[in-house]
Amino acid sequence: MCKRFLLLSLIIILLFSLSFGQDFITFDSLIPLLQNSPIYKVYEAQYQNSLINYYSQKNSLNPKLSLQTAYNYTNEDKNGSISLSYSKILFPWGEIGIILKSSEVDLIKAQNNLRNNYRNLYYQLMQYFHNLYLSQEQLKLYEKSYNLAKRQREIAEKQFKDGLINEINLLNYRQREKLAEINYTSAKNTLEFNYKTLENLLGTKLPRILVKIDLNYDPIKDSPEDLLGLLYENNLTIKNAFLDLEQAKLGLEKAKLPSWNISLSGSYSIGNTYLGFSFDTQNYALNLSLGQSIGEIGTTGYGSKNLWNVKIVFSTPILDGGSKSISINQANISLRQAELNFQKTKSDVELNFWKLYQGLLQAHNLITQKEMILQEKKTNYEAQKIRCSLGLITELDLEAYELEVLQAEYDLISAILDYKLQRFQLDILLGK
Repeated sequence: MCKRFLLLSLIIILLFSLSFGQDFITFDSLIPLLQNSPIYKVYEAQYQNSLINYYSQKNSLNPKLSLQTAYNYTNEDKNGSISLSYSKILFPWGEIGIILKSSEVDLIKAQNNLRNNYRNLYYQLMQYFHNLYLSQEQLKLYEKSYNLAKRQREIAEKQFKDGLINEINLLNYRQREKLAEINYTSAKNTLEFNYKTLENLLGTKLPRILVKIDLNYDPIKDSPEDLLGLLYENNLTIKNAFLDLEQAKLGLEKAKLPSWNISLSGSYSIGNTYLGFSFDTQNYALNLSLGQSIGEIGTTGYGSKNLWNVKIVFSTPILDGGSKSISINQANISLRQAELNFQKTKSDVELNFWKLYQGLLQAHNLITQKEMILQEKKTNYEAQKIRCSLGLITELDLEAYELEVLQAEYDLISAILDYKLQRFQLDILLGK
């Protein structure tokens, strides 16, 4: 009966442990929260503004139709009119075409900025998540160290009473315990701070449960020459600098637009009905209007004489105070600045690439070093277990060696997470 009870209790404990063990915070579970965070919503709103501006400029090419009615009443006369107006930009040339191209460039830049901002947020989330996991593991380490220091102090007090150690040795054990307690308290505060930092980024409250993380990593195998090709092709900062250069070219093109303008207009009327049109090379827009004048209410006036006229106007500035040449000079300066900025951006991004690539190699070497140290600590711990079984050291001494293994494991985990962060930074730079 007792065996059955123990077996049933063991099964219940195992089931409880399994169900509890699945209750973790994982990185993948935080990604939807990041996509709904307030700061990401701000970035999305910035992109939506650029999208609205683009469609606003594009809609200027669409035809427009309007209706206008008027009524005039005096002590001598009553009359009114009704007209229908239609306008359409026939060709996206000149200033309107340049404005449209510039808005397209702005939209592409906004898309790049949104992607870049999200990647940076993703990196920030990864960094905060790693800090949270490390603080959790450090808390476990300091808790174990504090418990060990307490037990060592308790044994030291007994030894002091028995006259086996002096007061100075006892004070030393008490100081160790106090230091371990301070570290343990500080680790708890650090863990809570990292929870709040992550909550501030995500804009939501997180449960105070264990954090689970994937410690697998892929060593970098690509040659730097191959990665440089991806860098120049996919890096968003370089792409935006190139788009700035394209906008500067459009600005120069706009400044060089001819100042002259040709407009053609005319009208044709039969009695009180008239048809008018106009076209100019300023916006390449065609305007048509159809109207009806009304005399007394309910009548349409009198007369049936046909009238028509056509007018062509050519206009050009003779003296503009030098504003045209100033605009062209300013556009040339902006273009030159954009060219220099593009070259500098490429150089800066390439320099950052080499910095990250070399840092990544060093981070991988550090992982190898920490793995060797961990293996040494494990080997030493196994040897100390044998000594403990022979009575050469105490259980507390063995726990101290176990703490060295745990510290080495923590250092290895920290090195792996640092490598993964640097690898993701390099991926951002490569536009992945």
